[in-house]
Amino acid sequence: MNQTDNDSKESFTIFNWRQAIPSFITLLAMLAGFLSILVTIEGMTSHEPHLFRLASQLIMLSMILDGIDGNVARRLHGESEFGAELDTYVDMTAFGIAPAILIFAVSMQTQVPLLRILLPSVVALSGVVRLARFKAKDPLRGQGGYGGLPITANAGWVALFVFITQTPPLDNFSLNTGYVSTLFLIGILTFVVLQVSNLRYPKPTKKMILFIPCVIVVLLFVFLGKNMEKPAMYIAILMLIMGVGYVLFGPLFVKTMDYKKNKAKDALDDK
Repeated sequence: MNQTDNDSKESFTIFNWRQAIPSFITLLAMLAGFLSILVTIEGMTSHEPHLFRLASQLIMLSMILDGIDGNVARRLHGESEFGAELDTYVDMTAFGIAPAILIFAVSMQTQVPLLRILLPSVVALSGVVRLARFKAKDPLRGQGGYGGLPITANAGWVALFVFITQTPPLDNFSLNTGYVSTLFLIGILTFVVLQVSNLRYPKPTKKMILFIPCVIVVLLFVFLGKNMEKPAMYIAILMLIMGVGYVLFGPLFVKTMDYKKNKAKDALDDK
């Protein structure tokens, strides 16, 4: 057995409970994303709008679990290469493939190829490119901020937009309606371009004062019962507005923070 094999064996055997707990949460995020795909497929065959709403909720649940696992790993000092690699597969499944399939399902009635075939393909492929670029160019895995819009932003836009347009009374504004589908399309294409841009975005999950309220809001959205669609829809609208705010003002926040850091550094250098 060579040295590389020994190193690999040693790395595997030191996988301890501190690393196992966040990895288990990551697997739960993966499961939520996978279940979203299954529920979407079921909705396509049964034509039940509540299944598309459930699929959207599962994407949002996966998103919040994906943020929790990193925080737990840092608190427990349980970061690991295995956990980092596992997280990439969650991102692709829950925030790349699941939203793409959901778009395909809810646009089945339209005859516009851009919505029916091309748009889900663009979402899936751009997600792959985004994650590959993220892994290749960001060894800190977003701890210093993201280069380009994170893939979760587009997934959130899709999930929340679908939930809102599948919930009474706004279900009359379906994705097959001209101006609604146009808004949906513009949002997705904008997010896709920003994903591969050089704009820098902050990592919200690092600031617990911001992340904890987000966790509470998402959990409320996810676990409101079947007869609570309208309150859930209002929460979805709120989260959609928050997400758009992040997309618009995230780079400005990063620039402001960089300016303050540079100014403080210059002040120290002058002393």
